[in-house]
Amino acid sequence: MNYPVFLATALIGLLTGLNDYVFANGVARLPVSTSAIIIVSRLAFIAFFAFLLVKQKFTAYSVNTIVLLMVGSGVLALHTSSVRPKGEPSKLYVLGFIMTLAAAALYGVILPMVELMNMKTKQAITYALVLEIQLVMCFFATVFCIVGMPVNRDFQV
Repeated sequence: MNYPVFLATALIGLLTGLNDYVFANGVARLPVSTSAIIIVSRLAFIAFFAFLLVKQKFTAYSVNTIVLLMVGSGVLALHTSSVRPKGEPSKLYVLGFIMTLAAAALYGVILPMVELMNMKTKQAITYALVLEIQLVMCFFATVFCIVGMPVNRDFQV
């Protein structure tokens, strides 16, 4: 792995760690049904950022898929009664909703960034390189989370 690929992979790993943090905190404040519906929006974010970053072309099939999945999740959302857990303030519920949506958007940026890095690299994409990229990304995501735990005082429990 050359140095520019390492730096790009480390940055993507840090973004993945941030995504994990935001996702975990958002989902912790929402019921599973609500968070699952919000996470479906990842597909639209991935398609949008892939169009912007890597000039991915939309086909009738991809647009149809995105629309059907989004409509399906919308139909599920319409048939839920009050899903906010009892005793949870509406402020925390809204915060969880926003954080989960932000996690979906951030994940929608991460995947096209990996594709963009692969397109811009001067290295041949081999199995070994893919494993190295995964290792570096996971390492930096883990470091981000481990550093965040003492900051959040998670070890005091």
